[in-house]
Amino acid sequence: MAADLVLGVDGGKSKTVCLIARGEEGVIGAGRAGSSDKYDVPLEQALDAVVEAARAAAEQAGVSLPVQAGCFGLAGADWPEDFAELEHGLKARNLAKQVLVKNDMHIALHANTDYGVVVSAGTHTAAAIRTPDGREWHAGWFAVEGPGGVTAGHKVLWAVFRAYDGRGAQTALTDLVLAATGASDPLELLRAHSEGRVDTAYLARLAPLVFQAHYRFGDQVAAEIIMELGEDMARWATGLLARFNLLHAEVPVILTGGLFKGEGTLLLDTATMRIHALAPKAQIRLAQREPVIGAILYAYEMLGYSVEPPLIEALERTLPDADLFRTA
Repeated sequence: MAADLVLGVDGGKSKTVCLIARGEEGVIGAGRAGSSDKYDVPLEQALDAVVEAARAAAEQAGVSLPVQAGCFGLAGADWPEDFAELEHGLKARNLAKQVLVKNDMHIALHANTDYGVVVSAGTHTAAAIRTPDGREWHAGWFAVEGPGGVTAGHKVLWAVFRAYDGRGAQTALTDLVLAATGASDPLELLRAHSEGRVDTAYLARLAPLVFQAHYRFGDQVAAEIIMELGEDMARWATGLLARFNLLHAEVPVILTGGLFKGEGTLLLDTATMRIHALAPKAQIRLAQREPVIGAILYAYEMLGYSVEPPLIEALERTLPDADLFRTA
């Protein structure tokens, strides 16, 4: 039975979360810090955020660092040189005796299944696959312009512009966007856009409105946007399955990220239909566990432990309050 201390980190642009666990006691400490994405902040600042979260978790657990093993799932781990640089920096900070750096999509996948595909629709899109025989691939920079919150927000904004100038249908999105931004009319929104005041954070905040417009008002413009997003997500899943000749296999497909928390089921329904059109045996489901659990599981496997149900149940039972995982 696993009794060693391990830590797992889930680090991205909006937050960095660290959990420390000990066997079937489950989680005994948790910490949180800011961005640890080396493409969002300088490398040293990214590593400092990991240290801050890990020290907070150790303090809460009443233990000293380093622990026996640590897995660090980081959004900035995209290219081979990223892994080398991050591993070197983390080893120097002495948080764990054994260090494993993974792309954050792989810990999200591992938290929910041993192998399969994961597509995350958060601020941006991310995707990864682990095949039944252990091969791995993640989308990295390829997916930045995919169907995430920024893309959704951009589609929402331009639907409002098109409705105003007559190129598109009238939409409930107009009133929702004006209320959310405080703008008096679409021209004020257009001026903000033309003056460069509409950044990615601004666009991402508009994304939930598309679900409100469709679910609450039956808005067809919003429905079309949601279906476009779902179809794009499906292409990521089927593209990865095709890449590894798994379109006709019974492979889990895990869907996660903030967009799937929007009102209604149209996004999930569309993605499911489009995936099943090409991969009829795909086992599609929403993620059930926080990505950081996948990092903890990787850490235990580094020490030679097999991950058994009692270990996973202990982690789920002792998982901290949801506030730890909120998007900043």
